[in-house]
Amino acid sequence: MKIYDKKKFGSGLVCMALSLLNLIASFWTGFDVSGIILILALLLFGVVLLARSLSYNLSREDQLEGLDERNQLIELKTKSKSFRLTQGICFGLMLVFLVMGKVSGENLFISMGVGLAFAYAVSMFTEIFTCFYYDNHM
Repeated sequence: MKIYDKKKFGSGLVCMALSLLNLIASFWTGFDVSGIILILALLLFGVVLLARSLSYNLSREDQLEGLDERNQLIELKTKSKSFRLTQGICFGLMLVFLVMGKVSGENLFISMGVGLAFAYAVSMFTEIFTCFYYDNHM
């Protein structure tokens, strides 16, 4: 049996291992509906990924889809938009928590606001550094 897509094969194994670990944990703590749904979903994803990684035709189809320029453009636009939305949400939550901390006097809200400010600053710096990188390499 030959593995045609090692990344999908690894992802499938990880999904199946997580499903098995969740099943073992459910035996200890007891089964609930959300745990069963998670176990079944992870098992299904793992089996599908393993099947796609072991089939030549399906692996070739996935590679061709990955090389399609339209799919690459859609992926690029999606990641860009989600990054901007994440930055905006992070900034908005930072402001809300800082104002709540100032009004209520709770240090917990201020700490959460400062943590979000740090995350926002990291995202801004990564955006600047990637801009410099691609400006020099293109």
